[in-house]
Amino acid sequence: MSSCKMELVYMDPVTYTAISTHELRQTILTKLYKEAYNDNSITKQELADSLGIKYQQLVYQLMNHIRDFWTVVKEEKVRGTRMEYIAPANPNAIHICIGKDRRIFIVDPIAELYGPLDEVGARCDMCSVDEAEYCVRSLIEKNIVPKDLTQSERETLSINKRSGLRPLDRGFIEALKGIACGDNCVLTIPCERCTFMQRRNLINIE
Repeated sequence: MSSCKMELVYMDPVTYTAISTHELRQTILTKLYKEAYNDNSITKQELADSLGIKYQQLVYQLMNHIRDFWTVVKEEKVRGTRMEYIAPANPNAIHICIGKDRRIFIVDPIAELYGPLDEVGARCDMCSVDEAEYCVRSLIEKNIVPKDLTQSERETLSINKRSGLRPLDRGFIEALKGIACGDNCVLTIPCERCTFMQRRNLINIE
């Protein structure tokens, strides 16, 4: 069975700002993550062509502003020229940072979400209430998240206009707990009914 795997990774505010305020960088990340999902890869030239931008323009953005988000997975020599195939450094990552007054900011390339959580929402928001409840139950049963939220955790979710009823709501709380010690939060959910993954054509349900 396929699984919906989401890894919530801390991102420093400088990196967040460099992406959230720049539409081209967002477009590059979204295209890269979608094209290279499920262990696929793409050359820089192919990526530039698919975006309709110059190769040099793409390379400048990749090397100077979003270097932490991609990696070279293989190289080939074509007519004496080295051709690099690249892919997301962590295709399952949802990058978060915490701002003033516990406000959460996210970069989720697959979902095309870049900005404050209370404004852009989370990828799980497109799922039905029943689907969300199923996923939260799965996380609780696997002891990935606790059954109950503390008062402080509820307040954090409320500040970010989150109900706590979506799996990522619980993931955000767990991720914030791990920031101090450098731990990421990994949510793995059986996705035979994951609306988000199906709509993005990231999994095929048979």
